[in-house]
Amino acid sequence: MKSRFLSLIAIVMASLFSVPGQAKNLEDLSVLYVGAERTQDFLPFLRRNLSKVDTAARSSFKPADAAPYDVVLLDWPQGVETQEMRKLRSPLGERTNWTKPTVLLGSAGLNLAVAWQVKGGSGCTCMDPLAYDLRQHEIFERPLKVDRTKAVRIPTPRDFRDEIKAPEIEVLPLVRSIDKKWAAGWCSYAYDFALHPDIELFCGGVNAKTPTAMGFWRQGNLLHFGFEQSPVDLNENGQKLLLNAIAYISRFSQDRPIARTRSVFAGPVAYSRGGPFRSARNPHYPLSFIEDAFTPSLWKELAPQGREKITQWLETNSQFLHPGTDLKLEIDPDLVNWGISFDSPKFFPTAFEALTKDGEGAQRARRLLERYVPSGPKDGAAESWRGWYQENGRFLFASPESNDYCWYVDPLAKRRNQPTRELRGPLREDPK
Repeated sequence: MKSRFLSLIAIVMASLFSVPGQAKNLEDLSVLYVGAERTQDFLPFLRRNLSKVDTAARSSFKPADAAPYDVVLLDWPQGVETQEMRKLRSPLGERTNWTKPTVLLGSAGLNLAVAWQVKGGSGCTCMDPLAYDLRQHEIFERPLKVDRTKAVRIPTPRDFRDEIKAPEIEVLPLVRSIDKKWAAGWCSYAYDFALHPDIELFCGGVNAKTPTAMGFWRQGNLLHFGFEQSPVDLNENGQKLLLNAIAYISRFSQDRPIARTRSVFAGPVAYSRGGPFRSARNPHYPLSFIEDAFTPSLWKELAPQGREKITQWLETNSQFLHPGTDLKLEIDPDLVNWGISFDSPKFFPTAFEALTKDGEGAQRARRLLERYVPSGPKDGAAESWRGWYQENGRFLFASPESNDYCWYVDPLAKRRNQPTRELRGPLREDPK
């Protein structure tokens, strides 16, 4: 009898979650859609499923307009308005002042990354509405359960085959027909995302670059829904995923994007130290593709060695690469002297020990700390650094794969007095 009763309860709960708009926390949410081009596509859908929905044009929106709402949806497509990307200004105002939980629709993730120097500014407008590599995460389960049994198998995309040898991959269609040619969404290269405490990865999407690119992910109070389709084009699973994104991000008003990573679309940037290694070991990439990553003097040494030896050299020495004054990669002789990378757990202990001694060792430690820990004390004194580390050490993390090459202090972890390694994913949501 008890088993039958529990089964009945499960059936009732499943029926409640089977229709978009039935989840209680959706009914309580108020949303402001900030856009222009697709208002009529979004407005009816949002009003059917949420408590309160209003719209604002990007051109006239003021950040204060968002105050009465739980979540903002920013719809900011690529087009004439965004052609000169170096000059982009966010319609949400200044990054440091924006606290509202926000869903970035389609290319809004790219445009805001360019304007604000948040993650997501490196990637490709080449993503189909086929979700790939879905993680085990609550965002697929509630308030509306995404039906993973609707997943299908497709031939492994050509651009995935260097990394995926299986003949087929499993994807979850987010549109009614996978045979139609759909507008491409924005996917972000995510090589270092997992190292950042303010970032959660939900899934990628089939694209023309790499299977590791992310299409659906969170950074701080920003949730990237990179799929380009409007609700009128999404199937039931796609619509549920969008509603779940709104519900999930509503819980993150205190978290913020931490890293400042310049986008390649905003001007010259330093190459990541791992990028040349990934390209060199891929036989389909001409070595000329990586030449521009290095200073002319370093490439002059590497080029005659051929692909195999260059790959071996990079496997050993990539950890010592850093951007020079022209943003091209060169070997950091100070790191070579220590025999460790700047993001090594040994970095700070080695530096502090060196600071207690006179001479070149102490000078090297000061150079390295100044180079890779720009938020640290400026006087270079051992006492100052030890005090700073005692205050901030539990809240530090390194960003070694992006073009920022530095250690960051996690403000949320510090404010909550919780080690940043323990404050990740849903644990960063607002206190209940």
